[in-house]
Amino acid sequence: MTALVTGGTGFLGRHVVAELLRRGATVRCVLRPSSSEEELRAVAAAHRPDRLEVVRGNLTRPDFCDRAAAGCDTVYHVAAELNGATAVLFLGNVVSTRILADAAARAGVRRFVLVSSLGVYGTTAVPTGGVLDETCPLDPAPHLRDPYSYSKVAQEKVTWAAYHAGRLPLVVVRPGVIYGPGRDCLTARVGLRLGKLMVVMGGRQPMPYTHVANCARAVVLAGEVAGVEGRAFNVVDDELPTGRDLARRYRAEVGGIRRVTVPRWAIGPLSGLCEWYHRRSRGQLPAVLTRYKSQAMWRPMRFPNTRAKEALGWQPEIGLEAGLRETLAVLRRPPAGI
Repeated sequence: MTALVTGGTGFLGRHVVAELLRRGATVRCVLRPSSSEEELRAVAAAHRPDRLEVVRGNLTRPDFCDRAAAGCDTVYHVAAELNGATAVLFLGNVVSTRILADAAARAGVRRFVLVSSLGVYGTTAVPTGGVLDETCPLDPAPHLRDPYSYSKVAQEKVTWAAYHAGRLPLVVVRPGVIYGPGRDCLTARVGLRLGKLMVVMGGRQPMPYTHVANCARAVVLAGEVAGVEGRAFNVVDDELPTGRDLARRYRAEVGGIRRVTVPRWAIGPLSGLCEWYHRRSRGQLPAVLTRYKSQAMWRPMRFPNTRAKEALGWQPEIGLEAGLRETLAVLRRPPAGI
C-alpha cells in the first residue's frame, strides 16, 4: 500500500507515519516548504527509511495535490490549523481539504481518511450525563464556540458532500483530546489556564482523552479495514481522566501551577456573567466564557468507543496510568541547555 499523509511532522501525524511504516506501507508525506523533516526522518529510521518519501508544497494548490495523490491507495488527511483567525483556519482546514479531496477523487484512491475532532458535535441536545456518540449531529452553531470548531465542522461538511456525491470513499475519525509525551495534558477540557493558575471547571466529569499512539492506530485502521466507507468513528480511550485528577497529578509531579476549582453548579452563572459583561463593555472584555461554550466543554457526558472497537477491531493498548506517567515525565524535564 502507498499512503499519502498530510501533517506528518505534527504530534499525531508522526505516530501515524510510524504505524504505517511498521505495517509495511510506503508513505508519501506532504510537508510545507518551510517545515523541518528531521523528526520525521528519525521516525522512519526506526522502521523502514527507504519507504518514506517527502514531497513539499501547499495543499491550497490543486496542481500540487494532484501530483501528491497520484499513485496513492489511501490518503490520511491529518494536517490541521489549530490556532489563528477564522479566515486562516478556514483556508487551512476547509479550502485545502476541498482541494485535496478533489485531487484524491481524480486519482481514484481507495480510501480517504479525514482526521476530524470530537468537538464537531452539537452537545446542546445531549442531556447531562448522556451519551455522546456517532449518532449525535454536527454542531448547528459552531460559530458560537470558536474558530477552530467552526472550521472543523465546515471541513467535515465538505468531505461528506463529496462522499454523498459518489466521488470520495470517505472515512472520518473523530479523536477526543490527544495527549502523550511531547504535549501538555492540561487542556481546555480541564479548564482555563491563566499563566500559572489552572482554573479547573467542574473537575469531576470524565474527559474524552486518547493517547497519541492509541489514536494513531485507530487512524491507520480506518484506512485499512474493508467496508467502512461512509462511517465516522469516535476515538477515546477506555480509561478517562477527570480534570481534578489531572491537575492534582500535574501539580505534584511537574509543578509550576496553582489550582482553583469552579464547581459544576457555578459554571453556568459564571458564563452568563461573562457574557453580560462582554456585552456591557462592548467587547472590551473578550467572551472567554459563554453558556454555549461551557455546555460543550464541561458538561458531564459519556463517551463510548464501541463503534471503533467493533468495526475497526481497535483497542486502546496504552492505559491511562502508563500514558500519564510518560507524559508527565517529559513535562518534568528542564528545557534543553538548562
